[in-house]
This record gives sequence, C-alpha cells and structure tokens, in this order.
Amino acid sequence: MPYKESLTKKELFSAVVEDALNEIGTPALEMVRSRLVQEYHCSIADCLGYPEYLKKVLNQIFGYADMVIIERIKESLAQFSSEQPVHEFLLVFSK
Repeated sequence: MPYKESLTKKELFSAVVEDALNEIGTPALEMVRSRLVQEYHCSIADCLGYPEYLKKVLNQIFGYADMVIIERIKESLAQFSSEQPVHEFLLVFSK
C-alpha cells in the first residue's frame, strides 16, 4: 500500500464514503462493497490509498450519476484535504 495511514484516517474515510452511499440507499453501499471485493480484493477503507478503484466501481454501478456521489465525498473530505492521504485521494478522485 502506498500510504501508511493510521486506522483512524481509514475509518474516517470509510464513514464518509459509506454516508454518501447510504444517502442513495443501503443497496448502493452493499453493491459498492461487493464490487470492490470482487474486482480489487479490497474494502472501502483501502480505497484511501487506491482512489481509482472506488472511482471505477462508482462509475460501473451508477454511470453518470456517480458524479453526485463523487461530489458528496469530495465535499465531506474537503476539511481534511491538508492531510497527505486525503489530499492524494482527492487529486485522483477529481480527475
């Protein structure tokens, strides 16, 4: 893994992503979790170090509607953007 982030940062990151997905509905969260495990053998928390995985899965599941989820995640993480793993995640996630 490219980053050695603390468990607390990963937990915060997971909570933000899960909240954004739960706004759509519980099945959305479960679909994303399942696809991440199937395709990348990782969890939502692992996507802090691999943002491209989450971005691809969101696009595969939601198509253009992924922009709403991506914006929600970016807004929620903005206050933590000065922290290196979050900053790197946001750079990749914004492309």
